[in-house]
Amino acid sequence: GTKGNPAVLLLHGFLGSADDWQPLISALRSDCFLIAIDLPGHGASQWHEKDTEGFDYFCHRLEQAILTMEQKEKVSLSRFNFLGYSLGGRLAMAYSTTFPDRVEQLILEGAHPGLVNESEKEIRFQSDLIWSKRFSHEPLAEVLRDWYKQPVFSNLSESQIGALILQRLEGRSEDSAQSLAEVLMTFSLSKQLDYRQAISRLTVPVHYFYGENDQKFGLLGQSLLSENVISSVQPVAGCGHNVHREQPVAMAGLLKQLLQE
Repeated sequence: GTKGNPAVLLLHGFLGSADDWQPLISALRSDCFLIAIDLPGHGASQWHEKDTEGFDYFCHRLEQAILTMEQKEKVSLSRFNFLGYSLGGRLAMAYSTTFPDRVEQLILEGAHPGLVNESEKEIRFQSDLIWSKRFSHEPLAEVLRDWYKQPVFSNLSESQIGALILQRLEGRSEDSAQSLAEVLMTFSLSKQLDYRQAISRLTVPVHYFYGENDQKFGLLGQSLLSENVISSVQPVAGCGHNVHREQPVAMAGLLKQLLQE
């Protein structure tokens, strides 16, 4: 997009890459300046030993990447709109609460603000540990087949899941599955802070997108709104957990309105 337009930084979810945003980017290109980056261990971004330090290290690595981009592209991103999906949304919360002056609006898509009680954290930790061992030791295609059987993906058809698995396997070596195991444990929801208070203290708008068929994150979004953690919920019809993949045009329309406000 054009450099003078509102800047939007896009962070994809676990297993994805910057390319996941292509349908949304096509719908927003004429109205926004869009920057999609690969999370560590995804796409063209390597997973480094230091990445295992977790959320804080990620925030500073991202800030560094933004500064580099500003110099290279001759563009000022002193303030930008931040859109993160799922894991990308959790990392966007971490960044926005660490560098609040950078963010114009925080836009979350199906992202969890953090678990509140210890028993939930323990259950999640054990679950992520099992998955991470599978990513380390089993053929990636088999693990992905089971990964997409989780309730949060229940609205996807067999053919949609098949296409998604092929896309996820594309260009990935079995070695890279080891870095996925590390990503999963490093950014496990069980290790994440509860960002509710920190987000509610942000002075910028925080919007929450979810697919109307995504019951879990729909309820979560509604509860965040009723607790005054966020500014608005943005439900999108005809889709589940991954709104930007399933309904990019509808999502783009809502985003344009928010960015004009």
